[in-house]
Amino acid sequence: MQLDVTKFSDEVKYQPIGKIRQEIVDFIISKKPEFEGRISSDKDILFWKARVKHTERHRSDFNSSDAFDEYLKNIPSIIQNPDYISIHPTDDSVSFIKKYDQNVSIAIKISTQGDMVYRTMYPLRDSQLNNYIENGRCWEITT
Repeated sequence: MQLDVTKFSDEVKYQPIGKIRQEIVDFIISKKPEFEGRISSDKDILFWKARVKHTERHRSDFNSSDAFDEYLKNIPSIIQNPDYISIHPTDDSVSFIKKYDQNVSIAIKISTQGDMVYRTMYPLRDSQLNNYIENGRCWEITT
């Protein structure tokens, strides 16, 4: 599955971008038990049309415009097969991080009702990733 932002229209306001694998759901709950009953491998993550414009603001933060386009269309794959998971300490979001020629972070918001929505995509410096790991809010995924 790939994200195709050209499919958005006045009638199409969101796209499902996949589900979180059960092993990853279990891992996230082991790190943040409050997500029990809210995060599920049965629910689609939704990408709302309005988030395209927000995400575009990060285009220049990436190594190239082509890299940005490639990562954007591969958001579903990054969520399915992250190298790292990071849990934000104060808001209810989880980041799925993939190492390419730069680290790419995909943030997903988990609502109290259990809805999961795409928030943003941005590059993460190695120093930021290492800081998250050292502070116990990011973990390598080996499943």
